[in-house]
Amino acid sequence: MDSAAAQTSERLLTRDLIILIISGFFALTGFGSTLPLVPRYVEGELGGSKVAVGVALGIFSISAIVARPLVGRLGDERGRRFIIVGGTALTAVTVAAHALATSLLLLYLVRLAMGVTQGAFFVGSATLVNDLAPVERRGEATNYFSVAVYGGMALGPLLGELVQRAYGFGAAFAAGGAALAVSSLLALSLPDDRRKRVPIAAPSSTEPAVAVATMPPPGLIHRAAVMPGLILMGGLVTFTALNGFMPLYVEEFDLGSAGTVLLIYGLLVLAMRVIGSKLPDRFGTLRMSTISLVGQTAGMTVMGLWASRYGLYLGAAILAVGGSFLYPTLLTAAVYRVAEHERARATSTFTLAFELSAGLGGPLLGFAAALFGIRAAFFGAALAALAALPFLLSWAARRPDALVPARA
Repeated sequence: MDSAAAQTSERLLTRDLIILIISGFFALTGFGSTLPLVPRYVEGELGGSKVAVGVALGIFSISAIVARPLVGRLGDERGRRFIIVGGTALTAVTVAAHALATSLLLLYLVRLAMGVTQGAFFVGSATLVNDLAPVERRGEATNYFSVAVYGGMALGPLLGELVQRAYGFGAAFAAGGAALAVSSLLALSLPDDRRKRVPIAAPSSTEPAVAVATMPPPGLIHRAAVMPGLILMGGLVTFTALNGFMPLYVEEFDLGSAGTVLLIYGLLVLAMRVIGSKLPDRFGTLRMSTISLVGQTAGMTVMGLWASRYGLYLGAAILAVGGSFLYPTLLTAAVYRVAEHERARATSTFTLAFELSAGLGGPLLGFAAALFGIRAAFFGAALAALAALPFLLSWAARRPDALVPARA
């Protein structure tokens, strides 16, 4: 893939980016369908406790944390398409295999296997989005791609609930696996980008030029992506609470369907990402990340305090409107000034936040819910988002050159 051509192209929504967006929608629909299923499967079918729910939600992160840096290097060496197609196909198998877990131990093993595979799509697709976009429009491109992510995450839980209630858990997990299989097939038409690159004389300070090479990049962790990943991790704990504990929350207080709340949240995020697609590029890392973290803190607090349908809808709206730009803003910062031949490694480092937030946040929120009630999971997520704010401000003070600046 020609980085210089990508930067000079005036057209952002190219054929390849549109295919990636559609593939992403099916992938996230399949993955998202499991989110309301796993807590109910653990408690209802396997007789597990709320702590067991938290462990089941977060255990896949153990294997994912080990695998994610290796996936990033593989994406730089073998190409983005390779890890997107292969990882999504294998994830389809592990999602369908949830129905075969007849004990907590077997379910934990399936979740561990899913952790190895599911990160490949995120790393490959997030890297490819930045490969395809001009430097000054990466935030906008990430927003468009995240329409697929949140569209799938909005539809997936509702699909999982509807199929499970009509046909049982086996059919629901199979439906999720089928959606992931469609994603893998679509990704086969993405460009083959197996060339390796090394930096040559850079024409600007923001985007090094690249040349074809045969040496893979050294190391597994990219330092440029560590701080934005840590900040994202704090914000993503809200996602663990929303998807992992919302089904139990609405059942305990008889508040209807968790899928409805998640659908409202997902649709609002979609609207914000489309309407405000240019905001991360225009206002920069510091402003947009601050707004997002404050919005996430406020949204989770409202849901924890107001245990009613209106409280959940209002909290989900605040969470969506305020926090919808954290991921695209910080991803753009994670690859800012990173050469193309290191970009998958930087993306894999950054997206470790997904695994760490689930692996640490899931069990901690589960313990809080077991000790203090289900509301404590929402308050704990609000504290996690708030705790990320000092890290953002410290990063901005120490390394202002590492943040994407606001643009006119």
